[in-house]
Amino acid sequence: MLSKKRLLLTAALLTAVLLPLASEDSPAVRIAVQSVVKAGPPRFLDRQVLLSYYPADQRVRVRLVGARFEHEDYQVFHPYFKNENGVFVLPLDVPEGLKTLTYRISVDGVWTHDLANPSSIEDEYGVLFSTFSLEGRPARLLTSPEILPDGQVTFRYRGRPGRFVSLIGDFNSWDPYWEPMAEDPAGQGLYEVTVRLSPGPHYYVFCVDGDRVPDARNVERAQDYRGLAVSTLVLPAQGGGEPSAAASAPKAGAKKTR
Repeated sequence: MLSKKRLLLTAALLTAVLLPLASEDSPAVRIAVQSVVKAGPPRFLDRQVLLSYYPADQRVRVRLVGARFEHEDYQVFHPYFKNENGVFVLPLDVPEGLKTLTYRISVDGVWTHDLANPSSIEDEYGVLFSTFSLEGRPARLLTSPEILPDGQVTFRYRGRPGRFVSLIGDFNSWDPYWEPMAEDPAGQGLYEVTVRLSPGPHYYVFCVDGDRVPDARNVERAQDYRGLAVSTLVLPAQGGGEPSAAASAPKAGAKKTR
């Protein structure tokens, strides 16, 4: 079985299908991949799997990193892209029903297993293939804001682990200490908080170590009186219909934008 994989991989080197860089990802994914500061084992990024690479010798200038996967018969070359921290990253869509991701990576044309991933299998020729179990894959993409059946609202922010993140808005006088957001115990940089809000339009941002950050998962925006972007939400009265993320009557000098 593994010898067949090796033959397929060798043939794929001669018949490459090069995919474009991942430029169509959501704002939340773009923020997450730009926040990676060092290479690590594969991890889930919502429904995607995030792969990363950074050269062990920082004096070596790496130009192109990519990967091929068993479930595609190693026919498709997926290029990583270099984020603002100099780390090569690949947010990968994986098909439903796949149990294990098996792959090899290429660094400037040299094929190898993923050195940042401790999980691998070896074929009869001694070639290592990296693996990543897809058990525990999140059931769906994260949403924010999410209106719960009881009328409360959950807000989510994903960024670097270990930061102080809070929810600030017109409902708490923009106080950065009123609604701190708890980080996921797994330490994946996911923060969330659930609050009860009054029906009507609301304006908010996340406060991340003192910096104001609009909600990347909410496309509806407005501007406050200083011209700074804020996220918007209209919460209906309970039983009053579907919630909306768009605020129709900005308050406190805010004006709506898209």
